[in-house]
Amino acid sequence: MTEQKGRDKNALCDLLMKEGLVGFQNEENVARAALLTGLAQDLGREDGLKCVLSWFEALDKKNIQGEHSILLDYNWANAIAGNRYGTQWKWDQPTLAREIYLLRRAVSHPRFSAQDAVFRCMCLNNLGKRLEVAGRSIEALDCWGRALEVNPNFGMSLCNRAKALAQYGGALGDEERALFLWAAHREAEAALAPTAIYTSTRDEASRRQALGLKQWIESFLDVKGLETVLSMPDGQETPRTEEELAYRRWCLENRLYLNPANDICRLSIAAYDSMCLPAQVVPVDAPHIFDGFFDQMKQEFVSARWLLYEGITSKDPHFSDAEVLLHATAPRPCLSLAVERIKAAYRVSYSLFDKVSFFLNAYMELGIPEKKVSFRTLWRPDEKQPIRPQLAPTTNWGFCALYWLAKDFFEKANDEVAEPQARDLSHVRNFLEHKYLRVTSEESASVAPEDVALTLSRQGFADKTAHLLKLARSALIYLAVGVRFEEERRRPTLAGIEIEDLPATPWLADEEKV
Repeated sequence: MTEQKGRDKNALCDLLMKEGLVGFQNEENVARAALLTGLAQDLGREDGLKCVLSWFEALDKKNIQGEHSILLDYNWANAIAGNRYGTQWKWDQPTLAREIYLLRRAVSHPRFSAQDAVFRCMCLNNLGKRLEVAGRSIEALDCWGRALEVNPNFGMSLCNRAKALAQYGGALGDEERALFLWAAHREAEAALAPTAIYTSTRDEASRRQALGLKQWIESFLDVKGLETVLSMPDGQETPRTEEELAYRRWCLENRLYLNPANDICRLSIAAYDSMCLPAQVVPVDAPHIFDGFFDQMKQEFVSARWLLYEGITSKDPHFSDAEVLLHATAPRPCLSLAVERIKAAYRVSYSLFDKVSFFLNAYMELGIPEKKVSFRTLWRPDEKQPIRPQLAPTTNWGFCALYWLAKDFFEKANDEVAEPQARDLSHVRNFLEHKYLRVTSEESASVAPEDVALTLSRQGFADKTAHLLKLARSALIYLAVGVRFEEERRRPTLAGIEIEDLPATPWLADEEKV
């Protein structure tokens, strides 16, 4: 920035702060707040950020609608982030939850898809960055992938994916790590291509990082050789029925395999549930508590996945539904085994989060009484106390991701949750387990005030179940990654102790799974 340009920007920043919001229409003020946010960030003006944050608070109370509300949320998140940039990473970052909330509210707005393509990419890219800071690499990669679906050449999302894939791969085994580094190289190469689109001069730093990452990977990985191997046709596959092939394609397309490779590709290497816990240091003759526990959660997940698939693909009534007398009330209900399968998938998926908490309570020796363990209460003794000391010293992004994933679950009326629809997940489960969840063939136009049911369309309920199932998948992968980090952290404390490799536990044969 030239000296003159800097003076001009500072003058404009001063003018906007002096004028304030009075005398302008709401739509004008949203645009002026966006301008002041950008200026304050470019100039490093803390007074500008403080001023514009007060503007956003005032504008939010005016219930601004339509595309202006999207612009407001996007820039509000940027203004909040301005005070966080450059600070040291830590588990508890109060402003980050608000940033994620606002960006999620922006991208979930009904009119978001009608916005300019570059602006949509910027929103999705920023949301991905916030999720990455929270350790949630799986959801961050998904956000950047959505941005690249809008514009495959959006440079910042390519840069961010390259960096995140390399970090994700670093938490995995050698074979998976090579695959992730290959994918990171591919994204970095695309980020450096002449076709890549960047929207700010500040993006140049990310582009340079992508170049450094690309060169580093090339220094030890045979990228072209690995690409040749991956492009080769599959060998002899196990014969599969058309039904099984359709199911496995659905799992791949929806990234529902418990396999990190499914986050980066839809090749056959991603089409099985490979995620397991890493080797753990335990006393000789100790029972396989944690491996067995993880396998049980894994089995529950894949069973819930199949139940959901059956529920959404069933075309004909099941014979068990025949000759069951049911009223055709209005709105027309969906009463069938297929819908009950979706409900079962929802129940199982939701239950996995508390089981992850129970696992961590035992594995990290947190000492929480069994009846008080839950996904939201695991992390601190109470709401006003810091992160539990057993967790706080670690820079374990797997466990950190679980901590931030827990914020997506609404428990109390005054919670500020990072997921705008988190209330719905708990609300639906409450009606499903304890009250009356009515699933209808179509969206209900209106609900009578005296109605005791929570009404959801079949498609809407299936979508919520699929969303919950994806969160459960993330939780299990983050748990396995977290255990790997924790085992590495514990290793130095074992110096001088004789460690013996125990024989590997044999895999359970498919024919034995009855």
